[in-house]
Amino acid sequence: MKKQYSVPALEKSISILEYLSDSEDDLTITEIHQKLDIPKATVFMILQVMEANNLVTRSRDGRYSIGPRIYSWGLVYMTKMELRKIAHPYLLKLSKETGHTVHLGKIVNNRVLFIDKVEQQSFIKFNTYIGMQNDIHCCALGKAIAAHLDSNQLDEIISAVGLGKYTENTITDYEMFKKVLNIIRQTGYAVEDEEGEIGVRCIGSPIFDAESKVAGAVSITALKSNLTSDLYPFIGEKVRQTAMDISKALGYRSK
Repeated sequence: MKKQYSVPALEKSISILEYLSDSEDDLTITEIHQKLDIPKATVFMILQVMEANNLVTRSRDGRYSIGPRIYSWGLVYMTKMELRKIAHPYLLKLSKETGHTVHLGKIVNNRVLFIDKVEQQSFIKFNTYIGMQNDIHCCALGKAIAAHLDSNQLDEIISAVGLGKYTENTITDYEMFKKVLNIIRQTGYAVEDEEGEIGVRCIGSPIFDAESKVAGAVSITALKSNLTSDLYPFIGEKVRQTAMDISKALGYRSK
């Protein structure tokens, strides 16, 4: 029989992380103490260490949530997930055909998580990376996915994260955002025109799984000067077809 070991401080830390992960709301030290029956002083010290190591984040009003390092660790698992494995060859092909940087993403905790990236050998490099997160309303990946979420799920996401303004082009009105999503459903692809970063444009299209549910999205990213509006239909169709090829590889069958 395998010997059981116990490290109380580590077990308490794991319990706190699990509670933060399961909670829909950010939590105070008092709430964690009351729920887990861990002394306040101990909770405080553990959270201080975890915050210093980016395992948790603390808001201005003293509430805690899961930190970015946890997501990075989770990516070790996510890189093995079916979507990334199946999609990667298609991303390589799309990047080669268009000459642009290609991203793959899905919704995790109400935001877009970048789970793969392919870029060409070029002096143009974008400050994106696997494990990066972005709001759904200001990137092509997010808009492409959002267009195919049910209304309740979309409402919940917007209620949780809002429609923050990143540039003068960012859509911050919910009704306008929903009109844009309707256009995306008609064209099959989403355009992000300097809505997350000035000088950068993206085009994204949704990926569907075997149950016809939106599983993620694929997008290309380019400088505005290299992705002029007259190229939208051509590049949009390339991205849409790539997304459809990935969808079919996942078992999706179009109606």
